[in-house]
Amino acid sequence: MSQVKFSVFADLHHHPAAFYTNAPERLAAIRKRAEENRVDFVVSLGDFCVNAVREKAIVDAAGSFPMPFYHTLGNHDTDDCTLAETLRAYGMGDKGYYFFDCNGFRFVVLDNNYVEIDGKIYHFELGNYYAHPYGRELLPPEEIEFLKETLFSSPYPCVLFSHASIERECQSRPDKPFRPALLNRQEVIAIINEANAQVPGKVRLAVNGHHHRDFLRILDNVVFFDLNSAAMEWLNNPHDLFPGEITDGRSHAHHSVIFTEPLHAVITLDSDGFMQIDGMKGDFLCGVTREMTDNPPCDFSGRPCTANVQSVKMKLFY
Repeated sequence: MSQVKFSVFADLHHHPAAFYTNAPERLAAIRKRAEENRVDFVVSLGDFCVNAVREKAIVDAAGSFPMPFYHTLGNHDTDDCTLAETLRAYGMGDKGYYFFDCNGFRFVVLDNNYVEIDGKIYHFELGNYYAHPYGRELLPPEEIEFLKETLFSSPYPCVLFSHASIERECQSRPDKPFRPALLNRQEVIAIINEANAQVPGKVRLAVNGHHHRDFLRILDNVVFFDLNSAAMEWLNNPHDLFPGEITDGRSHAHHSVIFTEPLHAVITLDSDGFMQIDGMKGDFLCGVTREMTDNPPCDFSGRPCTANVQSVKMKLFY
């Protein structure tokens, strides 16, 4: 029997001019817990920082972890610098999608940060996707082929990492009409199901960030884990409930509620189907919750904002 243990977090949002996240301190706490748990590797599920070139110190801090550290691209990782610059700074090679094997498991890192504009598909870069909210978040054809080949050829059970959810059936932002969180969700789900039909248990877990929610769903014997942000929740409508020391000099702090803890999870898997998610409990900074602001209490999928990551222990049979 093989076993793997890893630490995973999402949406650190290191952007000191915009948000109050204390990202370096949060990252240090994630590292400390990873060391204490002797994890095999650590994964960021995207939106690590707004400019990986300018914010070199925190990128270097991630690179200094004593275990492998893997990046997933999020939509905001290329908002303030080019895709090529971000990939180079994160040490990801020439593409945002790749896989690695560890302890008898295959881990597939996906890049859903593409937008369709006038019939052509472009990677998110320098905010090009903002004006096209109905054509964003998808896997382009070449990445679909990569996913098929990587899953079908794997000698190991597989885990998927992505920024946007594969599982969500509708977009999480309430100011947009109904649409999948991933535009070609059905195609990706069909590939997962085909892989599992060929070899039961081939794809066991998919973990995503982006939506800043704590939610778990088992769909066709695959665990889909919507992982909360390590730092905060974005609010469309601003509020004035924070003191000046939090908002002064931070352009978007009024558009957030902030978690007191660096929310993340340590996940253990074994080849026999055992899965354990060790989450953590936190609170809201200054006691300011989403319900206190002029914003809906839940997202468009009906999922509330909490300051927690759930803990779960289960065994799946294949």
